[in-house]
Amino acid sequence: MVKTTEELENELKSIHTTDQLEDWMDENYKGECRFCDYFAELCSQKGIKPGNLVGKIALSKPYIYNLAKGEKLPSKEAVIKIALGLHASVEETNRLLKLSGNKELYPKKEEDAVVEYGIRNNWTVYQIDELLKKRGLEMSLTDKE
Repeated sequence: MVKTTEELENELKSIHTTDQLEDWMDENYKGECRFCDYFAELCSQKGIKPGNLVGKIALSKPYIYNLAKGEKLPSKEAVIKIALGLHASVEETNRLLKLSGNKELYPKKEEDAVVEYGIRNNWTVYQIDELLKKRGLEMSLTDKE
């Protein structure tokens, strides 16, 4: 089971030596797929099964399952598609981006500003992609991965 941030923080407060810290880190982070764990946590919170995202976003079922199992790390575009399919907040999207090794949304970048606006206004992948194309931006959210 994935521990909440609060649980991890409480455990961390009780650690007093470097040896205890290393043991705790081995227990909590060894072999862990941080992106796939948070992805699973969001799916559970939102009551959405990963396979049910297929019809909402431009990702294939096998690709989504590979992400869910931790066999792949997604591109920035794939993370954004997943976040939109889960109706994730900007904060949840940024956490998914960070855990997948991608940069968080940065509103000084025009394409990121479009994505953030779309998230805040409950737009679909297709609505955001339409505005990205209209603005002549390179990011595409309708290409299948």
